[in-house]
Amino acid sequence: MNANSEVVLTEDMQMFDYWSQVYSPADRHIDSLRAAYDAFLQHYTLPRTEQMEVEDFDLKLSTHEVSMRVFNPAQPAPSQGWKWIFYVHGGGNVVGGADSHEYIARQLSRDLNLKVFLVEYGLFPEFSWQQGLTDSMEAYQQIRTNAAQWQIQADESVIAADASGCSIALSMQQQLAAQQTDIKAMTLFFPTFTSEQTSVAVNSLVYQVEQQALVQQWFEPSALSVEDSRTVPALAPVSVQTFVAVAEANDFKAATQALLDQLKQNNTPFETVTARGLRGSCLPLMRDCPETAAVYEAAVNFISHQLNN
Repeated sequence: MNANSEVVLTEDMQMFDYWSQVYSPADRHIDSLRAAYDAFLQHYTLPRTEQMEVEDFDLKLSTHEVSMRVFNPAQPAPSQGWKWIFYVHGGGNVVGGADSHEYIARQLSRDLNLKVFLVEYGLFPEFSWQQGLTDSMEAYQQIRTNAAQWQIQADESVIAADASGCSIALSMQQQLAAQQTDIKAMTLFFPTFTSEQTSVAVNSLVYQVEQQALVQQWFEPSALSVEDSRTVPALAPVSVQTFVAVAEANDFKAATQALLDQLKQNNTPFETVTARGLRGSCLPLMRDCPETAAVYEAAVNFISHQLNN
């Protein structure tokens, strides 16, 4: 029996799981999986308002172009430029992008009064399993190098991520530290890593794409190798303030604890918040579920404090 079977899920979480099953792919094609995933998360995306500016750009990287959606309040930029967030979306390295994650990127921009960059990095199987990290690093560096063009303060950045995007974000942090490029803080919403297949939420769309053992059913048996496993990266000591949201019903509990243990052993300053009665897929509920809202507000307060220190 899975340990999470003892967790009593909130009614909001149970309804989220139900609707996640309703938004099922039309067939076994990867495009159907992506369309269903985007449609489900767009269900939790508020209509755009006049108070926000949202623009799409094509960002030319060294080997290909990626799409990027940029969010900022509809007001003149501060004289010194915007503070900013580089957001790395989840989706198990196979789905997700600007449409699926506008719900969180735009909300962060509005609530924190800053600029948010959301990049559509290369997904598997069109690209290698590691393309997300390569694209995200190159995009981040381009944005930072061209700070004046983007009207941002180069050194006032936060990297935020959810689910599988957290693995990319952590690896980015390590590479940036090695290059002596500072970021102000790291915010990780419900990180997911490789774990054994479980019976929890097998029919839930958002959990299938994050659970690597389940998502492999969409590809040829040999498509993913052991080297593609999304494990907790080895972390060198860094001083970046880090926020980690975890869920009480967490199929990735052992890996999440391994991450927290590394942060502690490295003396990395971090804080955690636990979402009671929820699974790690619950972030889209941040406006509908009090427990998720509390996690989101804690993250907003954390980012605000780090950027204003």
